[in-house]
Amino acid sequence: MKRKVSAKHTQWLKKELPILEGEGVLSPETSGRLKTYYDENTASGMNWAVAAFSILGSLLMGLGIILLFAHNWDGLARPTRAVLSFCPLLIGAALSLLAVVKNGGTALRESAGLFHSLAVGAAIALIGQTYHLPSDTPAFLLTWALLIMPLMFLLRSTGSYLIYLALACGWSGVAQDTYGQAAEFWLLMVPPIIRLVYLIRKDRHAPDTLLSLWGILFALCISTGIVFEKTVPGLWIVAYSALLSGAGLLGMHLYGDREGWGNPLKTFGIIGMAMLAYLFTWAEMWDEIGWSYARSGWRHRPWGVWMDGGITFVFLAGWAVAAVKAFRRNSIETVTLAVFPISGIFCFLAGSTASNTDLLNALIFNGFMLFLGIMYIVLGCRNTKLRQLNGGMAVLSLLLVTRFFDADLGFLVRGIVFIILGACFLTANLVMARRKKQQEVIP
Repeated sequence: MKRKVSAKHTQWLKKELPILEGEGVLSPETSGRLKTYYDENTASGMNWAVAAFSILGSLLMGLGIILLFAHNWDGLARPTRAVLSFCPLLIGAALSLLAVVKNGGTALRESAGLFHSLAVGAAIALIGQTYHLPSDTPAFLLTWALLIMPLMFLLRSTGSYLIYLALACGWSGVAQDTYGQAAEFWLLMVPPIIRLVYLIRKDRHAPDTLLSLWGILFALCISTGIVFEKTVPGLWIVAYSALLSGAGLLGMHLYGDREGWGNPLKTFGIIGMAMLAYLFTWAEMWDEIGWSYARSGWRHRPWGVWMDGGITFVFLAGWAVAAVKAFRRNSIETVTLAVFPISGIFCFLAGSTASNTDLLNALIFNGFMLFLGIMYIVLGCRNTKLRQLNGGMAVLSLLLVTRFFDADLGFLVRGIVFIILGACFLTANLVMARRKKQQEVIP
């Protein structure tokens, strides 16, 4: 597979080669081998500006067509409205066919996929309005999602992929509210997971792979809480702990030390772990959890305990596999991510089997948050990384400020604490910025 190198960089190199050859830095043979290598083994990367403006153009065209229809809609006969309802869909299908036949580039594929996906929803809605069909939001979202599902495979369109995930999440919410359960959400997740595995195997660092990872992480995180039957109160604690920790560990295995946008799994997992750990520092989170408080009723089906237990088991199995693979790196971050679900399981079992453990569980996670903040401050100082340093100080500040608001302290004491925390932030960032500058200067 060819490496992706910007066309601008390749052109710059080809202009430099004759100069270097003339100066005697490179021999004619070496210069020729370099040029041949970059011609045969590299391909230009995607022009994001072209792709972005193509997508924007598709959106504007779609909105324009809808507005033109809306302007004269009431004065049109029903058959005319029915025919016009299918016009955007036919245009979208033609664009998609062109992209497939021509094997178009990213801009054409994304534009066709996005326009076609939106056109499907518009056609369904307009036909329903034309013939006054009964309103059924879950059926509308599900039909829309299933109809655009092939586009993520045929067009390799990330836009269609993200719209499908958004529709699946939306369906889970309205289905849970309308029918009392949305267990079919997990079947809807199978196609995007298959697509994501293919992208990771093809090129895990490609922009469409990273964007797809971000999309599915948000979808799973949002819809897990919606779809959970919650028959056993508190079981979500174990499920979310395993999901977020497993994501972080898998990111460390697949992407190593990359951070931020370049490592969605690790970034999402660590931020999610910190947010979840902060929720667990409140004693109220541990009230009335476990099998002793099992629920029943229309929104809590008898089989809910098996479904929730199965989802939790799958998340725990994924966490265990990711932990085994990530432990080869032998870092403090790996250990922290791996320990987090164990702490959640221990506190859940303690709260389920014993009474008056609320304060103990909250105290454990207050200690975890304290350790997490100190760990990232130390890592930031050691690795000269402002992101880690500021993340650690943010975690520590959140914990301290929250506990100060809980305590019966006056405004003077709180004001002084805020000033001290702000001064620490500024001082640490200035010192770290100076250290990074010195490291850049020293050869």
